[in-house]
This record gives sequence, C-alpha cells and structure tokens, in this order.
Amino acid sequence: MSEHQEAVGNARESIRDLTRDPITKLLLANSQLTLVQLETLLADSVSREDDLKKGLRQLYRPSRRNLSRGAFNRTLIQAQNNVIRSIYTILLLGLVGLYDSPSLQPFIELADTIQSYVHENREAGVTEQAILQELNLRLVDAITSLAKRQSFKDRT
Repeated sequence: MSEHQEAVGNARESIRDLTRDPITKLLLANSQLTLVQLETLLADSVSREDDLKKGLRQLYRPSRRNLSRGAFNRTLIQAQNNVIRSIYTILLLGLVGLYDSPSLQPFIELADTIQSYVHENREAGVTEQAILQELNLRLVDAITSLAKRQSFKDRT
C-alpha cells in the first residue's frame, strides 16, 4: 500500500470514528448539518492539512468511495453555507435584541465545557450512556438559557 493510500485510509477511519462517536451524534442530530455534510467538512479539513490536491479531497470522505469531485464540492458548499447561516442567525438575534449579545463567546465557552466534561468523564471511567444522558441535560439547560427562549415568547 502506498503512503498516499495509507494516509487516505487513516483519514477515513479518523472521520468515521468522529462521526460514530455518540456525543458527535447527539450534537449532529440538533445541528444544521447532515452527517454527509459533516463528513465532507472534515474530509476537506484533513485534506488541506495533508496538502492534498483539490481534485482528490473527496477520497477522504468515508461514506462513499466513488464520489465525484462535483458532488463533493456541492456538499461542501452546502455545509459551509449552513455553518455561515447559523453564525449569522446568532449575530442577527443579538443585534435585534432577542439574544443578550451578538458575541459568539458564550457558544465557544460552551463548546470548551463540553469537550472538558467528556474528556474528564471518559478518563474517570464513566459509562458512555451516563455521559450522554448528563451531557444532553446540560446542553438543553445551557442552550435554552443562551437562546433565552422566554424572550422569544415575550416579543411575539
């Protein structure tokens, strides 16, 4: 097996592991991205790190081996647009006063908290199911307070 094929295989397996992770699945289920779009964003990121030619980026996506460059690029654009629209939505809500601030800092802090929580509990030997249940509860509370759902009801 060539060095390039091994790199592609390792990248696919890493992406597969990430997308199979129960916490990734939990977050993905409530996001604006599809599984294919997430895989495509990850494949694009890994292929850039490996300084791979643009025409071969689709090889890194694990879900379809015979994927055309055009299909990969369309999915990548859709995923990027979904991410961009999500960020604009948060900024818009901050601007019009439905969210306390247009800053993304609370969301960044929440992401850091999730990562720390998962890492600490995995090291402590807590079961994956227990981590998922507690994380789901924490996410609902944190995101609800960040979104201030009550303020949405007050304005309508």
